[in-house]
This record gives sequence, structure tokens and C-alpha cells, in this order.
Amino acid sequence: MKRLFLACCMMCCCVLVGAQSLGSVDLGKASPFPEKFFHLSTRGSLDNSFLKFQKGGEARVAFLGGSITEMKGWHNLLMEYFTKKFPQTKFDFIEAGIPSMGSTPHAFRLVHDVLSKGKVDLLFFEAAVNDETNEFTPVEQVRGMEGVVRHVWNNDPETDIIIMHFTREHYTNMVAKGQLPDAVFNHERVASYYLVPTVNMAQEISERILDGQFTWKDFGGEHPAPLGHQYYTASIIRLMETMWSRVKPTDSIAHHVVPEKPMDEYSYVDGDFVDIKEARLGRGWEYVPSWRPDDKYEKRYGFVDVPMLESKKAGSKLTFRFNGRAVGICCVAGPNAGILEYSIDGKPFKKLDTYTHWSHYLYLPWVYMFETELEKGNHQLVLKISSSKNEKSLGTACQIRNFVVNR
Repeated sequence: MKRLFLACCMMCCCVLVGAQSLGSVDLGKASPFPEKFFHLSTRGSLDNSFLKFQKGGEARVAFLGGSITEMKGWHNLLMEYFTKKFPQTKFDFIEAGIPSMGSTPHAFRLVHDVLSKGKVDLLFFEAAVNDETNEFTPVEQVRGMEGVVRHVWNNDPETDIIIMHFTREHYTNMVAKGQLPDAVFNHERVASYYLVPTVNMAQEISERILDGQFTWKDFGGEHPAPLGHQYYTASIIRLMETMWSRVKPTDSIAHHVVPEKPMDEYSYVDGDFVDIKEARLGRGWEYVPSWRPDDKYEKRYGFVDVPMLESKKAGSKLTFRFNGRAVGICCVAGPNAGILEYSIDGKPFKKLDTYTHWSHYLYLPWVYMFETELEKGNHQLVLKISSSKNEKSLGTACQIRNFVVNR
């Protein structure tokens, strides 16, 4: 058994070299020992996925994350790796990357984009870069990450999960000072609590740059070049091979143990999308069956030529009744993004500016949470377009793709 695993470990480099469109760097040379550059937390178990893949038949692997997952790169290389390593298995790969989204949006789209596709045997999940870039608070970082992990295992405790922490340029300076980025720290807290294995590429890549193995430019930046994706892939495979080497011939598929209590009672463990048709529209709001904005601005796949609720008029109002502990919207915060006014259960209205750092050129998929610590039960949201606006915005508009509710 151990010889088999060692042979499979050596196969890692061959797969990467063969991916011509993603480069042909020989990682046997590009990723020298010592092992100190790998930062793998092999807590928990990946036994179930190995036993399932080794047996043959059908298996499902999902890739959930932001633009680094959506782009052609590490997940494509892993898909090739799986099909070569387990030729007896027919894989269904769920490519569920959407640019700009962090752990909170993923917690609410998990059912629609992943769990609804059927039993998932192995889930890869990354959110650290967008959780920091999009300025989610430490509390939100935990609630989003825990929401995904706990929801997955409540749905199917046999699903194996791997969490990756990808990297940003300034992480290198932090690592040099012995610091850990907040998003990585908070995601690690969740992973440790639930015994989920992790790959800390933020630490590894920073250390390799500091060691002079390559530059940030060589690596390719936050959206890596082929070289960067190959490093990501090599470390992920190293994690899997290391953990799979523990599997014994007598082992069988077992449930992951879910702690009795969540880390945060308001984590988005029951997050889901709610259809926009559930809202009651007032004057100024319109249900658009196939929404497409001005082609002058960039858009994201999945957020154009789809149903939207839209209003461009200040003062327009809608109401939405829901059952849950948290409520928000999944919208496209574009060049004309307005300021919203919202009230839950008749309480005083609060304001929320939906214009982002990127809105001037992009209809940006974004999840805005209105209230996150409600009592369980039925509630009513009243949502209005404010007459005031961000000085950089071209208008007072709102386009809603889905309501999000944590039940």
C-alpha cells in the first residue's frame, strides 16, 4: 500500500508538466526540498474520498471559490490529476468559482451551486483573498467559513473538505514579520474546530519568494500565472497524497464528526438563495426576466441574461417576507449602484451604500447583509431606494439577483 502511494506522489509532477496550456514547469526542480516550504495541516481525514475514488464507479468533486477558482488554473490541473490517478472512476466536476465572492456569498450560494448537483465526495474551498479584499470583518469571515463547512456536513457527513488559503502580494511582508493575515487566521480557526485539512499557500509562496526561488511577478500576482497555479496544485496534491497514505485496506467510509455547537450561533449554516419572485414590488421596481445592462461595462457570468429585480428610481419600495435569522441580497453593484434604506419588522430605517471600489467599471456580484442576528421566525424586510447617492455613482439603481436568508 505504501509503495502505491509513493508512486502516486511521484506522478504529481508528471501531471503538471503535461498541462501545456498552463505551462510546463518541472516542479521537481522548481519546488526543491526541504519540506519546510510546504504548509499543510493534515488534521481530520480524507479517507472517504480516497476509498470512493479507488473503488471506481462515479464520483463528484466540487471546486468552490472566487476568481482564482473560476479562472483556468489549479482546478483544471487537479481535474487532470484525478482522471489520471483514478482511471477506473468517472468523475463529475462541479466548477463553482465566481469572481469577487468570499465566504459569506459562498455560504448562501452553496445549495444552489454545489449541493443541488448531488452527493459531493470531495469539496475544495477557498475564500481568504476575497474575504480580505472585500473587507469582511473577522466575525463575518468565521460565519461564512463555518457556514459552508457545517452546512456541507449537515447535508452529507461523508463529504471530505479541503480548505486552501491563497496569497496576496503584501502577505510576503507579513510573513517576513511573523504575522498571519486575518482571513487566513480566522479560516484556520474554523478548520481547526471542525478538523478540516488546509493548504496555506499564503505562507508557502511568501516563504519561497523570501527565499529567492522566484518573484511575485514570476508567480503571476493574485491571479497567478501558470507557474503560480502549478505551485498551488503541487501543494494540494501533496496534502492529499500525505493523508491518503494513512488509509488502510480495512478502512471504510465513515461520517465526519460535527461538533454539537457551532463556533458562532449566527454563522450562516442554513444559508440559501430565495427567489426574487417572493418579493412584493411597489411602484418603481420591475421584474426583468432576462436582465442585460449597458454593454459598456464589464459583467460576470451568471449575472447577465438572468432574472433580476431592478429599480433605478429613488423612493421605490419593495417588501419581502422571510423565515430566518439573517437576510440580505445578492446583487450586481454596478456604475449606477445606489444607496439602500432598509427596515426589518417596522424598526427605524438604516442606510447601506452599495457602490464599491470596483463599481466604476464592473457590474460586480455582491452579497449585502442587512441583519444577521435576528430571532428565529417570520420577519418582514422593507427595502427602499434612497434619494441620496454616492458621489461617484452614476445613479440610484439596484439590481437584485436573489434574496439571501439564513434560516
